[in-house]
Amino acid sequence: MPPLGGRMEIIMNKLEYIDQMIKAREEYIHLIKQELLGPGSEFSIPDCEHELISSSPTSRYSIGILFPQNIYVKQDSEETLEINELNAHDEELEGMVVGVEELNDMPKAKQEFSQEQSYNDVEEENLDEEVCMSSQYKQSSMGITFIVEGDTDVVRGSLSFATYRKATVSDCVIPYKPDDGETYKIPIELEHKMKYDASIKAIRLLANIDYKEARRIFEQDTLSEQDAEVLRPITYRFIDLVKNGYVREPHLIPEFVLNFKKGNYVECEPIEELEKLDIKISALKTCLKDNTYSITIMLVNAKDDNIGKPYNCLFQSKIEIRTDINNFVFLDSNPNMDWDNLDDEEKSLKLLYRNKKNYATGLGTSADWKIDGNGQGSVWTEYFPQVEVPQMDFTLPPNNLVSDDELSMKYFSDLNDIAKEDKLLSLENLVNLYKTWVDNLETIAQTLDPKYCSIAAANIRECKRAYGRMDKGISILRENEKAYTAFMLANRAMFMQRIHLQMQSDMADREHYPGDELVSEKLHNMDYYEEDDAKTRWRPFQIAFILMDIESIVDEKSEDRNIVDLIWFPTGGGKTEAYLGLTAVTIFYRRLAYLDLSDGTAVIMRYTLRLLAAQQFTRASTLICACEYIRKDCLVKRSKYPAYSLGKTPITIGLWIGGAHIPNNNTGEQSAQYFCEKLTKSTGFSIESAKVRYNKFQVLKCPWCGTKMVRDYKDRKEYGKWGYQLKDGKHFFLFCPHEECDFTSRLPIQIIDEELFDNPPTLLFGTVDKFAMLPWDGRIGSFFAVGSENRCPELIIQDELHLISGSLGTMVGLYETAIDALCGQKGIKAKIIASTATIRKAKEQCSALYNREVVQFPAPGLNADDSFFAKEARVDLKNGIYGRRYIGVQPSGKTKAMVEIRILATMLQTIYSMNLSDEEIKDKYWTLTAYYNSLKDLGKASSMIDDDVKDFIIRTANRHFEKRRFIGGADELTSRVTTTELNETLDKLEKVKYSSDKDGKHRFASNILLATNMISVGIDVARLNTMVMVGQPKLTSEYIQASSRVGRSYPGMVVVQYDSTKSRDRSHYEQFRPYHESFYKYVEPTGATPFSKPARERALHAVLTAILRNKAGMKEDKSAQLFDENRYELELKEIEEFIVSRVQTINSRLDQNLNDDSESVREEIKEFFSEWQEKVEECGNQAKQLYFGRKFILKEPGKGEERLLRPYKEKCYDNARDTMTSMRNVDSSVTGSIIIWED
Repeated sequence: MPPLGGRMEIIMNKLEYIDQMIKAREEYIHLIKQELLGPGSEFSIPDCEHELISSSPTSRYSIGILFPQNIYVKQDSEETLEINELNAHDEELEGMVVGVEELNDMPKAKQEFSQEQSYNDVEEENLDEEVCMSSQYKQSSMGITFIVEGDTDVVRGSLSFATYRKATVSDCVIPYKPDDGETYKIPIELEHKMKYDASIKAIRLLANIDYKEARRIFEQDTLSEQDAEVLRPITYRFIDLVKNGYVREPHLIPEFVLNFKKGNYVECEPIEELEKLDIKISALKTCLKDNTYSITIMLVNAKDDNIGKPYNCLFQSKIEIRTDINNFVFLDSNPNMDWDNLDDEEKSLKLLYRNKKNYATGLGTSADWKIDGNGQGSVWTEYFPQVEVPQMDFTLPPNNLVSDDELSMKYFSDLNDIAKEDKLLSLENLVNLYKTWVDNLETIAQTLDPKYCSIAAANIRECKRAYGRMDKGISILRENEKAYTAFMLANRAMFMQRIHLQMQSDMADREHYPGDELVSEKLHNMDYYEEDDAKTRWRPFQIAFILMDIESIVDEKSEDRNIVDLIWFPTGGGKTEAYLGLTAVTIFYRRLAYLDLSDGTAVIMRYTLRLLAAQQFTRASTLICACEYIRKDCLVKRSKYPAYSLGKTPITIGLWIGGAHIPNNNTGEQSAQYFCEKLTKSTGFSIESAKVRYNKFQVLKCPWCGTKMVRDYKDRKEYGKWGYQLKDGKHFFLFCPHEECDFTSRLPIQIIDEELFDNPPTLLFGTVDKFAMLPWDGRIGSFFAVGSENRCPELIIQDELHLISGSLGTMVGLYETAIDALCGQKGIKAKIIASTATIRKAKEQCSALYNREVVQFPAPGLNADDSFFAKEARVDLKNGIYGRRYIGVQPSGKTKAMVEIRILATMLQTIYSMNLSDEEIKDKYWTLTAYYNSLKDLGKASSMIDDDVKDFIIRTANRHFEKRRFIGGADELTSRVTTTELNETLDKLEKVKYSSDKDGKHRFASNILLATNMISVGIDVARLNTMVMVGQPKLTSEYIQASSRVGRSYPGMVVVQYDSTKSRDRSHYEQFRPYHESFYKYVEPTGATPFSKPARERALHAVLTAILRNKAGMKEDKSAQLFDENRYELELKEIEEFIVSRVQTINSRLDQNLNDDSESVREEIKEFFSEWQEKVEECGNQAKQLYFGRKFILKEPGKGEERLLRPYKEKCYDNARDTMTSMRNVDSSVTGSIIIWED
């Protein structure tokens, strides 16, 4: 451990670094704003308020434009270049009128009070027309709505905006700072056209110049090389400025007056400047209740111009209303819903978010405010809204009970001689801190509005329940020596995992191949007794969660074993480490307490997405390597570390994700043998293509030491060795090619189905899809200890629970019936853990999926921003406390494609041209993630990046006299790319950093990453700190999850490009701040209906088949012929009662007055088994063999063969039951016919 002075120096260096990053981000955002909204997108003298730009402002800027009314456009929605950009001088545009889109569909402030409203319908219609103009493609109005209390007879506000006029010769000035500034003169060849003005350090244009004249001057070759290099771009820029340039003219109306004494709908008192420009300010006042009013103010460009000339448009407009010049205060406009009609979860949300206020809503723009607790302050319109969503603080509050050192994994391990009671005391002190916090909640609850009291009391009860379970866990560790030993070993394994992951991170500047001396040195000198624990600390919630579930793991009869513990924690909070720690405890306790029965699968981890499984698998694999290292060390006569009886069977991990990505078999077609041979035979140039086509083995680097397990071909040389082999040509295994690695002979990892079935892994790691194969493949029963004396799985972990919803959730819930039956076949239920950061209706969902009670951890307190274990940090950029910055962009008169191109190009070029002294900071913003809601949109973007984005980068660079950024091709994290490519891209993102020094570099940092919802969960790359989200995702949960992929370790930013043609996108833009300040509140409820009629028709027979064939030992495919209703009468009755009871219990848990379908389910069960019996008898009479159907998944049965199951919707004429082989494509297709009537 470094000395205190050294640690303080590290902390100070980090704070300075973060401060530099915050400043860099602020500059980056400011430059982006100047490019998209203006002003400041070009050289500005004397200041950007009076900027001079070399193209039309309607072409230059993408947001914040108010066009004249009745404008005609001719623009395709997917057009990437604006028509008037093609020819800047052609203003005679013709086209069609843009239609008025439907209005904002989110509740406005004036709708959020339920009382009588008294205003004239005509007045409302007048305002409606002006509001409609704010939602047009080329909007002519914008405004703001807010609620106030007080005197509103007269409302005062301020207005600022800009117009642009055509530039003249005298306007044309370009900054220039020559080395000899005081004496510098323009060369004689150009002195009649321009002169250097030393007072403002700029070159002024004296007379017009055209392209022909400029070309002649520079082709004479009389200028010095330096003068020509400097003056050529300046001269041609002057030509553009005279021909196409515009000058900004700022306008400020310090006060406008709305006199509501004249009526509820009024226009502002006459202002000469506004009348001259044909600008209108109108407003509508609505009485909500005594002395409380909703006020909507609209700014309207009243000019009539069907072409939309730039000088008739308004730019960068802003309305502001302040209380210091009015006689009212602002009120929160959040809806006052009927409390009695809310359910408990909705009441809890109201309680938790009661301090989050909404003071204004934009119309055609967004809104922002600065208001104190008394309603004093100001509200204003904002075209470029920004919200800093705070980071979560996961540290303990200041205290004298628990130090950071006492949260170390090493501290709680057996790698020290600290007394057991001292360690338990540290745990007790942690729990006591939580108890004190809960006690304080009870005091606060007494001061709340009475309507909150009952729900506050319920939340506090859950907090007390949580610390009661933690206390029980500590008692078990004190009294049960095997439990305490398992706890220590789990901490040692987690400590070792962190050490090895950090070691690989420290060496990530280059690839490492077998024989690498640095790797050898690191491994040779590794001594876990001596390794520093500064970066191996538990977050308090992680160790608290493990304590809470100790009893569930140790005592198989505990009531807590039958509940679902849901880790509900913010993204980036460390949920994975929490359940990995519990996994290690479970594995070691099973070995220590039930050694003779401990073989086989102890833990099942399930994921929904291939990418999520792939990245998490790497972290889990390193943990399992640590566990296996501990087990092997215990067998050595002179073990290096404390030894225990952990058995001779290896502790292993298995990846089970599907034949499309991993070969299912050792030998045969498309087998492990086939792909191994293809890889090993590749040489030279063919190695790289072979890896893409044939490497299906997922693991590309040793999870223990980081050595590459694949061959590479670089600079006409071959590097490395393959880490894949078949023992005796029959049994596939993975190994580390580095001879110094502890796993050079074999890694404790298996990925081939055939091997997994023969030797079930300790930790089974897979996607939910694979469990659809339960009725098809009897070998899957080996994971549940079918046919062996081993214990069934002790622990099931479902990550990202919110994804198990809808049609997928329905199918998963139905198949969960079979999994529950198999796990409990020996009388002991498995403990279930789920995790998510974004979910609603978790109680109902877990009831439907698992038929169990759900307990959330951490339990909610009284405020959404503080659950003791996670507190919302108070953003203070000056002191280095930052969050993730969200920025909203809604196009003005530009297509979605146009603005997308401009945003991408602007962000890519801007960070490239920023003068940052530290390359590490530039690296953190170098890779831009572009997120799309569909593969279709992403595919279009991929083409645009290769063409339009690169072109716009060139244009932007030329405008600023800068070098352009070369971006090459985009990287992808989508379902379109292979798993090998996914893993390589992830590795590139994590390991390859930006560097201005290109000499000797073979790998370059990714420029742009295209992604869909595949990255929404599980991706944690510290280098990703900038994102563009193209369109508002359909679900808030997806929005939170996806945007949380950036800014996880450093100040990040997310630019959200809204689609102005979609009312939902406009709603999110117009309510940008309130949505982002409490977006967890807006997460949509999820649900599943596993025993609905359509679901039962789809898969109930599959569940019955899966349970029975494992109960009856029907492992082989042809075992279907062995079915006999009389022979298995007892088993059939047990299955029937198990499923019917489950249906009834789920219905009672959901408490939704559902119809009791239990008797229908009972009849359907009997019907299927009768059908199976008939098939058996029919096959017996006709001398046919009845199979379950696995051998016929890819082909039809032959002569003398029948099957019980067939792939879902297979076009075949036998009478087998349609059965899913995956839970992905669960939605039915709808067929139809078109009838054409002809004479």
